Amino acid sequence: MRQAEIDAGEWAWVRFSSRVNIRWIPQGDGTLECQFLTVPETHQVAVENLPDTRGYSTQDLFERHPTKPDLFRIVGRLDDVLIMANGEKAVPGPMEDVMMASPAIMGAVMFGRERNQVGVLIEPNPQYKPDPEDEQQLAKFRNLIWPVIEEANEDAPAFARIYKEMILVTGRGKPMLRAPKGTVNKKATIALYEQEIEALYGTIEASGNAASDIEPPASWTSRDLEPWLKTHASLLANRDIRSGHDLFDQGFDSLNATFLRHRIVAALKNHGDEAAKAASQKIPQNFVYAHPSIEELASAVIDLLLSDGSNISDAGKKAAIEKMITKYSEGFDEPIGKQGLVSSSSGAVVLLTGSTGGLGSHILEMLLNLASVERVYAFNRRGRTPLSERQKDAFVDRALDVKLLSSEKLVYLEGDTSKSDLGLPADAWTTLRDTITVIIHNAWTLDFNKSLSTFEPHVKGTRNLIDLARQSPNASAIRFLFTSSIASAQGWDPKLGPFPEELQLNADVAVGSGYGASKYISERILAASGLQATSFRIGQVTGATSNGAWATTDWVPAVVKSSIALGSFPSDAAGMVAWITPEAVAGTIVDAALNTENSPFAINLVHPRPVPWDALMKAPGNAARGVLSIVKSTIFQHKELSRRRLNATTSTEESLSVAVKLDREDFARSSCVVRR
Repeated sequence: MRQAEIDAGEWAWVRFSSRVNIRWIPQGDGTLECQFLTVPETHQVAVENLPDTRGYSTQDLFERHPTKPDLFRIVGRLDDVLIMANGEKAVPGPMEDVMMASPAIMGAVMFGRERNQVGVLIEPNPQYKPDPEDEQQLAKFRNLIWPVIEEANEDAPAFARIYKEMILVTGRGKPMLRAPKGTVNKKATIALYEQEIEALYGTIEASGNAASDIEPPASWTSRDLEPWLKTHASLLANRDIRSGHDLFDQGFDSLNATFLRHRIVAALKNHGDEAAKAASQKIPQNFVYAHPSIEELASAVIDLLLSDGSNISDAGKKAAIEKMITKYSEGFDEPIGKQGLVSSSSGAVVLLTGSTGGLGSHILEMLLNLASVERVYAFNRRGRTPLSERQKDAFVDRALDVKLLSSEKLVYLEGDTSKSDLGLPADAWTTLRDTITVIIHNAWTLDFNKSLSTFEPHVKGTRNLIDLARQSPNASAIRFLFTSSIASAQGWDPKLGPFPEELQLNADVAVGSGYGASKYISERILAASGLQATSFRIGQVTGATSNGAWATTDWVPAVVKSSIALGSFPSDAAGMVAWITPEAVAGTIVDAALNTENSPFAINLVHPRPVPWDALMKAPGNAARGVLSIVKSTIFQHKELSRRRLNATTSTEESLSVAVKLDREDFARSSCVVRR
């Protein structure tokens, strides 16, 4: 290492000699495994244990320097990686190192393999060691070390964050097991505390006596309950949660919601009142999603204490849908003027929201490729990185033509559709109003757990875009295309046949999740707007045909990732699959946007030839089983040479991804692009 780098504090980073041939294997979490490959002429490794080529797998995990790509820093071991139940990989080493910096901690070992959340086993230094039988002392110790836990959480992905409930303290007479050199033997220590870890997860998963260092509210009234909920929500989210605002808009995620529910249940159980204990049994798993603000949560808890705790009836949900439709349909009484186009544009001017998403990226690529499109405004929310970089990353991820992003016809806009001016400067908003000929509204949060109230900002955003179009001198000629969802028909009775491609005025068809209801509401508002509008009720969109890129947060990739981690594939699941490729969906939307003839108001975009789940998933399921057999054989063949097991999960994941891609290509070849 150069002296300047040492002086800059980069002494922990390593630069490898150019004479060695290193293969870096990405682990999907930013870390890389180091493998030294044999170069017969210059470099012969002492042990060769790789199944596909000559070389040595170190199982050491490194991270690459953020600005100097030839520098690497070791962060842990491959066998230390925690593969969670959802397939995500947590690397404990860096977090454990941060925790070990605390003078109160003598040992820290994270756990959570094949679980939904991670935890940490802490061995206190003797002068800080609490009585393991004294809950007050344990709570005090957790509070003492909590700042260093928060510091460890800062650089961890959301799924690998440690919550206060998941801090386990070593017991009397059971110190962590250590190697002769003093380092903690992690596997042996986890095995030693297997019973305590199982008990902790059992308590958490049953929403039992979750650890809580804040007393339950003084009373179950809104005056005392709301501050109590606000305090807990802020602690879980590691930020100041504001009252009167949606929790999920303030950074809450599914794990935060789960733990907040745990704390509410625990407080009710521990209160001592029989009514409170009875209410704790009535809180559903989606309780926080269904009541996503401090005030709504407090009201819901109080209702449980005063009533039988039954869920909102379908009639109540339908009434809420109609109320929101009425709220955002006001002011449509005046007809849109019949002005002709006043713009001198020789081609279409398109405003596209959500261009960095999977479908949005494909729509953007198609628009930029068309000579008939003069300009495309790519509108997205503000982010930590510039929009141009996010758009480029989206194109690279989906194997789209990045060169198109340098087109002069592309203009990036960052704003907020929930604001009446879209969060744009006045001149930008005015330019949009006066020049756009097409609006493709594609930005929406996909989450089937959230309640309707959570999606109200999206509904409001739809109305603000409608107002932009209605105020345009080109209003009568503007086309408004909305990417709805088949979830907007979630209440449809399949016995009545296929869902009609027409506007549905009976809100019963939308009763269900907040996501589907919000899409239905926006359809109704759009239909009342007087604009030339089309709503596309889109089914499950697959990965792209070009490279199979499919968002890992989507449910199908999540099933595949979890199956790899669990070693079992759900090939016997019931149901029909009617998935469609993003190219087909994007092509249909662009056709409707630029067609000289008007399109119908409603178009259902699903695959025209559904197939059983088993028929589609048979290939990747067989591939997974076959690869496991191959890996076991490889392990046996290399046992004497390497004296260690290969990581079957990683090999399975790589091969299964290929199988899924091949299967998806077969599916894509049979797909049908709907043309209108």
